[in-house]
Amino acid sequence: MTTTKETPLRLVKPTDDASQLLGTALIDLHKALKALSFYPEGHPLRAENLGNAHSSLMRLLAGQELTLHISRKGFVNNAGDVLPDISPMAQSVARELFIRRIQHLTFLADLSETDLQAFLLLLTLDHQQVHASGGMEKLMSQRGITTIWPNEIDLSVIWQKRQEIEEADEEDDIEPQEEEIAPPEAQEEREYSLNELLSLMKNETDDNRYLLLARTLLGKAENCKVNGDMNPLLPVMQGLLEQIDDGARSTIQREYAVFSLEQVAAGPTTDFLLQQLEQRDPSSCEMIYRIMRQLGTKVVYVLVQRLCIANDLLDRKALATAIVRIGPAAIPPLVATLRDERWYVVRNMVTILGEICSQECVGELQNAVSHPDPRVRKETIRALLNIGGKEAESTIIGMLDDRDITIVKQAILSLGIMKSQMALQPLIGIVAQRDLFLKSLSLKKEAIQALGRIGDRKATSHLTGLIQSWHWFAWRRWQELKTAAASALGQIGDETAIPALKSRMSAGAGLGRACSEALDNIERLAG
Repeated sequence: MTTTKETPLRLVKPTDDASQLLGTALIDLHKALKALSFYPEGHPLRAENLGNAHSSLMRLLAGQELTLHISRKGFVNNAGDVLPDISPMAQSVARELFIRRIQHLTFLADLSETDLQAFLLLLTLDHQQVHASGGMEKLMSQRGITTIWPNEIDLSVIWQKRQEIEEADEEDDIEPQEEEIAPPEAQEEREYSLNELLSLMKNETDDNRYLLLARTLLGKAENCKVNGDMNPLLPVMQGLLEQIDDGARSTIQREYAVFSLEQVAAGPTTDFLLQQLEQRDPSSCEMIYRIMRQLGTKVVYVLVQRLCIANDLLDRKALATAIVRIGPAAIPPLVATLRDERWYVVRNMVTILGEICSQECVGELQNAVSHPDPRVRKETIRALLNIGGKEAESTIIGMLDDRDITIVKQAILSLGIMKSQMALQPLIGIVAQRDLFLKSLSLKKEAIQALGRIGDRKATSHLTGLIQSWHWFAWRRWQELKTAAASALGQIGDETAIPALKSRMSAGAGLGRACSEALDNIERLAG
């Protein structure tokens, strides 16, 4: 596209409103760069990742121009402060730009995918070779890149340079230049085994040679997959995990190791790993859990689907453990499965969400709160208890109105364990609810025990009033309830309860003994 003087260029700096789009675009840019580095020309993943990056950038640009500023610290604003909420993957793009001496990078509104590909291919070259060849500005100009501009923020200058390049192209009918800079020389031609390649990668300090070794490793790994021989890939994945965790290794090499692991573990290898997991071999299970955690969203849907059809209890436990190890990244497929018609599948998903223990799960568990099967609702309470927090407390309090008494008791118990201040009045309401013959004795006792665990002195007056009350009907039941109230007062430790407790120390049926023990506990707490 030829730009004319009637096409105004409007420079738009990144804004807070565009921060999410910017973060996504930079991550997609990172993925496209890695795909161009790893995959040979013509590989479908090169085009796929490049297309995603171009689409993300076009959404970010929205018909305007954008300049990014780069420093040693990463992407920065005009004042030199690091942009917030920029992922490590995005910052690695900034590092690649910085070592190639790009401090400002301007994308024009009509950014072309061809220009983006040519620019990213330059970033795959060794930065020292780039400098020796005249720098990024010269190389980009030679390749006719006109919609991406390094180290130039004056749009009038950009427009003038772009016009010159495009006019020269039209006059000379220049064909796109072939790559002039050869990649770093590969290792001496010979056949290496998987273990030898892994060892070479482990000891390699040069990032470009490491990349070449990783490419060769992936080629051999693909041959294993084609032949259906997955066993040799286990030590490969183990070695890649070690290199990912090696803090002394360069960030670029660790990123290549992550990418390599994802490729080795993809496709038929994933099914092989799950079979190994279900065989519960202790020598490999922990490593497979680490692989699954590293793969994250790339494997979690497969894990969830496999869990849904697993018949063996131990198989389900192994698969569930793998999902829990993945963490919050596993939440979306788990939440989607909460709509399954099989109650036991829903219960399993609820259990895993509780073990992941993320606050973002609480809102998603609302569907399970009203599930028709009480076993699912009971498991939901356990999950909310494990997650904790005010929202979880509020959700459990809402379940005090459940139609199933066992669910209500589970909710009361959980609120007591959580020491929920929010539950104080609802629990007092259960205790105070009129019930002349105490048909709900067990429920009221649960509520009193929860009040004792919570330990809030606001419950003292209600409990002292209970132990001092008189009842003619169901006398033994009332004495049992008062005994529970006395024990709860001892847990609360409020000295204002002492007179009431002393007044009932002579009572029978265990109440007197409970009052005496409560007094001892209050005195001990008072020091």
